[in-house]
Amino acid sequence: MAFTAAQVGRGIPPVAVAGIVVVVLNGLGRVYAPRILPSSLDRGGWIAGSGFVAACVAFRESASFVTIVLCALLYTFLAVCGRNMLAFAVRRAHRYGRSVPTLVIGAGPHGHRLAESLLAHPEYGLLPLGFLDETAEEAPDLPVLGRPGEVAHIIQAYEVRAVILAGQGQQPIARTARALGCDVYLALDLSELIVDFVTLREHVRGFPLLRMRPVAQCSALWPLKRALDVTIALTGLILTAPVLALCALIIRAEVGQSPLFRQRRVGCQGEPIEVIKLRTMKPADAHESETLWSIAHDNRVGRVGRLLRRTSVDELPQLWNVLKGDMSIVGPRPERPHFVDEFSRTIPGYGLRHRMPAGITGWAQIHGLRGDTSIEDRARFDNHYIDGWSLGADIKIMLRTVWSLLRLGGS
Repeated sequence: MAFTAAQVGRGIPPVAVAGIVVVVLNGLGRVYAPRILPSSLDRGGWIAGSGFVAACVAFRESASFVTIVLCALLYTFLAVCGRNMLAFAVRRAHRYGRSVPTLVIGAGPHGHRLAESLLAHPEYGLLPLGFLDETAEEAPDLPVLGRPGEVAHIIQAYEVRAVILAGQGQQPIARTARALGCDVYLALDLSELIVDFVTLREHVRGFPLLRMRPVAQCSALWPLKRALDVTIALTGLILTAPVLALCALIIRAEVGQSPLFRQRRVGCQGEPIEVIKLRTMKPADAHESETLWSIAHDNRVGRVGRLLRRTSVDELPQLWNVLKGDMSIVGPRPERPHFVDEFSRTIPGYGLRHRMPAGITGWAQIHGLRGDTSIEDRARFDNHYIDGWSLGADIKIMLRTVWSLLRLGGS
């Protein structure tokens, strides 16, 4: 795009603008998304459209409409040619041994047919090494390397870089493989109902494949989440410093102890973090602080403490946790180790909440799930947020949190 823009540009700024705009638009249109079998014409319409928009933005005042159209056409031609050369190079590399070592989970008929197609067509770049299956019988085309429970060991021992699930109900295997750096695919049978509900872009000789989403931390937008956290936390601490100082004096007078207290919580990947809050009551001892579930109706909470909890001002010191990197503005609320152990044993999916940094507010909280509310509902809301994380979702949650605070929605 920069080369094309330079042919009609009137200096470096328009050329730079055109290049930046087209990269951003192509990113939004998933033009750069990885494909098993790349094609030069994939997203061709989007490429042409992004070129036209970029040319309009860059040269709206310095070039005629005809020049802009010609610029967009030249960019589209060059982009498609470049992608064609890249696709040719990738396919040729695959045919000559540059394939990805692949593990197929499930040695049933569907898994065997898929493995045979991959062996017969190396241009797809997935070289099956063997199967993982509960049956230990050898297959005629590929060996059974072990059982599904041994997936971590097999991936490391055979240096596997891709895993194909030839069936459903294998979520723990998929997440283990993804955590070990593998690309994970779900191989769908055409008879399955799900094929009528999802858009299938990947395939191997007509076998539909769904690529597993990468973890949120691998998203190109993840650094922006951290940047937003730091900006909001630093600004919040500066603006609320007078409020925190006043609260500290009042708490000291009411409770008779340090206005701040620290409490061990469980953060991302189960790592312990120390959360800072304003003190709203004086616990009997350390054990009570770690194991008492709710103090919403505790008589030891004074008038000031109740006001702080109702306005959520007692949570403000956690902005320091965000600034340190222990927490995020948006994420699952961290819980104490005692309750994490208990809920992980009894609540389905509770432990999966720790795939993402803990947050001051979250998807569950803006739906009223805070204080003494259903833990199962909280876990479901938190996991839904993590599975579909986006920067836009974080901004939406922040805005709804502000509205909740204005309505005095604290506990």
